[in-house]
Amino acid sequence: MEDRNILKPLIFAFNEDIRLNDGPSHVTDLMVLTIKSLVPSEDYVGVYIDYKRFNEEMKLWKYYRHGDNIALLNILGNMDSHIYWDKKDDTAYFRIIPIVLSNKDYAYIRREVIKNLLFTTGNIETLIEGILLSKLLYLLIREEENAIEELKKELIDFSQIEFIEEYIDYIRISTETYPGNFTVNFEQYRIHGLNVLNFSHSKYFKVLTDCLEIFIKGEEANTLFGKCISPLMADLKHESYKEDDFYFELCNYVNNLRKGRINPQSLKIKKYYLPDVFQYDVGDEFYHSLLNQSRVIKKEKINNKTILHLNTKSGIYKLVN
Repeated sequence: MEDRNILKPLIFAFNEDIRLNDGPSHVTDLMVLTIKSLVPSEDYVGVYIDYKRFNEEMKLWKYYRHGDNIALLNILGNMDSHIYWDKKDDTAYFRIIPIVLSNKDYAYIRREVIKNLLFTTGNIETLIEGILLSKLLYLLIREEENAIEELKKELIDFSQIEFIEEYIDYIRISTETYPGNFTVNFEQYRIHGLNVLNFSHSKYFKVLTDCLEIFIKGEEANTLFGKCISPLMADLKHESYKEDDFYFELCNYVNNLRKGRINPQSLKIKKYYLPDVFQYDVGDEFYHSLLNQSRVIKKEKINNKTILHLNTKSGIYKLVN
């Protein structure tokens, strides 16, 4: 598949989120900071997420966010186990897109997807659906004809025991705090997933169901993620970005990561310098490891909140504390 087609899901994701919300929402925010945290591996042929960077980006995002959800806010403070296990994160599947597009080896993709899903939520349905959506996106890029059978195999081979053993360090809260029987629920959701892949009615896996209806029946997408992958199955038009557009450049950057054109050493932050940005006044210039060279262009206090406008390399940030 041509590069421009491979990047369409990411282009559509930015386009649709911005169009539907009259500007970027937290979905776009999280896709951007996911891309910023991607680093080519020096040991394997693959691109991974630097979780030191991702975690610091999340802490900064708290102040400039264009929306949020309870799952994201939960990981920014003292995590509530009920929220982690029960609540869904509506940015989760969109963070998958740059991970899949920047890599070519699905075994590598799968591991990075699982780690990233677990960073914000332990919801079992989200975990299983996220894995299947990442595999579907990978198969569409490769123009595989037996996608449904491949998805079934992926789910059948998804062992709960191996999952716990391999990813125990990435599950943010002990499974002993799970509100119910983790083992039983895990297997039940696997069965629900197989039912969806066999085109049986299910109240679960709505995003996957939507994607399958697009893929098999040629129907129009009903979900945002479905709209993002539709261009891989049909020649859909979209608004083109100007060449100097921030999101266009991010898409090109993901393509360069995929092609191995980025030196990993140029992306690694050896020592983090993260000053409290709210200490600065108008006209002050400072360096921040995530914002780079920055300048305060406006500062005000409204309703006991400090609002800071920063001019940075990647644009203007409005931070509220």
